[in-house]
Formats: sequence, C-alpha cells, structure tokens
Amino acid sequence: MGRRSRAEEEYEVNEVEDTITGSFGSRLCLVSSELAIRKSTASFSTRFTREAGVIDPGSRFCSCWEKIIFLWSIFSSFFTPLEFCFFRGLPEHLASLESAQIIFLVDVVLQFFIAYKDLHSHNMVYDRKSIAIRYAKGRLLVDLMGCMPWDAIYKVTGRREVIRYMIWIRLYRARKVAQFFKRMEKDVRINYLFTRIVKLITVELYCTHTGACIFYYLATTIPASEEGYTWIGSLTMGDHKYIHFREIDFWTRYITSLYFAITTMATVGT
Repeated sequence: MGRRSRAEEEYEVNEVEDTITGSFGSRLCLVSSELAIRKSTASFSTRFTREAGVIDPGSRFCSCWEKIIFLWSIFSSFFTPLEFCFFRGLPEHLASLESAQIIFLVDVVLQFFIAYKDLHSHNMVYDRKSIAIRYAKGRLLVDLMGCMPWDAIYKVTGRREVIRYMIWIRLYRARKVAQFFKRMEKDVRINYLFTRIVKLITVELYCTHTGACIFYYLATTIPASEEGYTWIGSLTMGDHKYIHFREIDFWTRYITSLYFAITTMATVGT
C-alpha cells in the first residue's frame, strides 16, 4: 500500500507539472482560477468590514454625484472671478446663484461617509471614524470656507472690501477639473492629443475670462471722478465712448474687457 501511495503521489505531481508546463492556455486557467479565488476572498472580507451608512466610492450614486459636483465646479470656477470683479454685492436677479453653494455644502456632509483607499495598504477603509478624521485633517476647512455666503456677509458687515477677497477661496474647486483632465490623459480609450487640445482650449478660455475680469476690477479701483484715465474710461470705439463705464450694461462691459484682455495677452496691448 505504501508503494502504491507513493506511485500515486508521483503520478499526481507529474500530472500537475504537465498541466503547468504543457500549454499556455493551461497557465492562463491556473492564473484566472487563482485570481477568482483571491477576488472572491477580497469581496468576502470587504462585505464584512463595511459599516452601515458608508458609501462605496465605486457605487453608481457616488459616480453620478461626482459628475454633478464636477459640472458645478466648472460653473463656480468661471463665476467666481465674475462675481468678485464686476459686482460689489450681487444684483437681485443674480442673488439666486448663491444658492448653488448648498450643493457644495451637501458634498461636505457626504465626504464624511465616502470610503477611501489607504495609500500604504491599498485597501479600502470603511471605518466611519477614520473617514471623518482623514477628511477633517485634509480639506474640510477649505471646503467649508468655500461654502460660506460671502456676498451676504459682505453686505451685512458694511460692504468691507476685505470680505470680498474671501470669494477667491472657491477657486480651490477647480482642482476637480484638473483631476478630470488627468484621468482623461491616462484613459487609453481617449486620444491623448485630443485630450491635450481640449485642455489647452479650456485653460486659454479660463485665463482670458479671468484676465478680463481682473482688468475691469483694476479700472473700478480708481475713484469715479478719475475713471476717464482708466483703460476702459479712455476707450473710444467709433462714436461710442466709455467715460461713464459703470453705467453701461453688463454684457457691453464684459465683452469690452474680453477684447482688451485678448489684445493685451496676444499682442502688446491696444
């Protein structure tokens, strides 16, 4: 019996070696079966380590929410320079745009419940306390300050100009746009050259928009009695003069500022 058992063991060992060295397909089968076991084991362990109320970052809800925040981040990135430079206190017909900050405030709350991947172990962390501590030590303060109604605070505090500068904190949200382009550049399904061109156009449009807003803001820092010495106050286009430019409608001032920004950045100025 001992000899037979040894022979059977040798036969089984030889059979395993044959399946390993026999063909490339058999190797793939072994690897796939091994991966399947590990994947099922990982999912089994993950199922029992996840706490109730914690959101999986790979879930459909989280994916849809990230897209919503991404679109609002684009809006916020473009509207922030406009709000600061063209409006000292938003007009009534634009005051409702401040309600968009509620969406980012909801995002702050959700960040306390979204799991994350540990950078050292590369495992998903579903512990709510660890998630909260990580977010509180990270970007919680900046996100909260970005959600503050600075326009209302500016009006309540006697229209102090220093308060308005806090609006620029909201440009921190532009990092989501940068992360989006970074993911596109790494995606092999998307042409890399196309991604770079779209990114270049987006950056160029944003720089032109922000430059136009800043140029107009610099003109408004001059007293109204001396506004004729500013770039826009001394501007004459045909029969139209911009001496009292503060009384001109918004779109005319904005398009004129865009024209000045483009000619200044593309050439040596007007």
